[in-house]
Amino acid sequence: MFPLFLVVILCVVGHCTGSERYYNALHFGTSINDYVLFNPDMSAFQESLSVCAWIKRIYGSSYPTVLNYYPGSSSYLEILITANGYYTRVIGDSGLDNYRSRFTTPTGRWFHLCMTWAKSTTTSKLYLDGVLVGTDTTSSRSLYTGGQLWLGRTSSSYSSSSNFVFGGEVFNLNMFSEVLSDTEIKKAAQEGLCSRSLQDLESRVLKWEDILAKPRSGSVTDVSICASIKKLYGELNVTKVRLATTETELDSTKEELAAVNGNLNKTEIALNSTLAKLGTIEETLNSTLKELQTTEELLETEIAQHNETAEELETCSDKLFDTRSKLSAARKFENISRWDVLYTEPYYNRVFTDDLYNQLTTSWTMLRKLVGVNITDGVVSHFQKYHVESMCDVLGELSTGWEMLRQFVGVGMTDGLVDHFIEAHDGSECENNTES
Repeated sequence: MFPLFLVVILCVVGHCTGSERYYNALHFGTSINDYVLFNPDMSAFQESLSVCAWIKRIYGSSYPTVLNYYPGSSSYLEILITANGYYTRVIGDSGLDNYRSRFTTPTGRWFHLCMTWAKSTTTSKLYLDGVLVGTDTTSSRSLYTGGQLWLGRTSSSYSSSSNFVFGGEVFNLNMFSEVLSDTEIKKAAQEGLCSRSLQDLESRVLKWEDILAKPRSGSVTDVSICASIKKLYGELNVTKVRLATTETELDSTKEELAAVNGNLNKTEIALNSTLAKLGTIEETLNSTLKELQTTEELLETEIAQHNETAEELETCSDKLFDTRSKLSAARKFENISRWDVLYTEPYYNRVFTDDLYNQLTTSWTMLRKLVGVNITDGVVSHFQKYHVESMCDVLGELSTGWEMLRQFVGVGMTDGLVDHFIEAHDGSECENNTES
């Protein structure tokens, strides 16, 4: 339970890399023709290496060969691992063969195997289910390169005997370019068949997922294992797709937000510009309002002045009317004759008497004293104030023509009679008298 739980945790935090097919084991048939063969680049393993795999024995051959690296006739068994421990060799050294008795896992059950080697220490080690079971001293040469890697049997150049047929299952076989530590190997074994604790090591050069893709001969088939992990991995892939989609949508949303933000910035700039314009307009309106207030005050002053002017005009109009009245009255005297006095109250529509005649002829004698004097407003005003008894006093002796009026004593002064005097006696007879 613990290993599975830990694997789930590792998957969740991002250690489940590679395809879902990774969780397939290879099942090899029992024929010498059932194998996987390819030519890997082994240059990374010349100085040191670690080979780890999960193995299940099924077929009971004498030397059930899981892996054989064959670089040529110089070393047929450069690397050789059998499921029963009969051969466990690296750089051709056979020292680890001595620990075959430690291979006690029953047929049909999985066990974990790791073998390490380093040229620098001339040491090889064998681990079964995370436990170090054997150590050997090797030669100081490097690993040969340029060879073939066989899975499920030995190289045909070495043997085609059915005694070397594997006939079992292998899973998660990886080759590392370094010597793995005891702790790393123990952890991988204890976490169980579905562990991926070693999968993220940079030294994992020859990878199980790549081996699964290599060409096969005969009966070599995929076997699904770690079903729950595969299911989880499948769900994880779906989640990854969803996450990728969500990330894409998020990126799109970010772009949209950036565009919106850009538009908002433009809108803000435009708004600030509009606010500035509104501020200018407000200042203009305030200035205009002040001007209107000033204009209103001036208008009120003008109205007041207009009212005063209207009053003055009204006064002037009254004065003008009075002047016109006076002028009109004055115009009555423009063509005044000496006989117009008869239109005045003492005479008009009344019987002409001796008294009236005497008034006309006697009151003007004082004017003889003014002969040679300029008749001005002052002189006229003097006579009007101090020497006026009636209009007879004003016009009484303007001419000697008044004498004819004596003939009309007792006659009523009518329009016809006055008009007669004005038309027939306008003064020409006075001129005639003066000449005579």
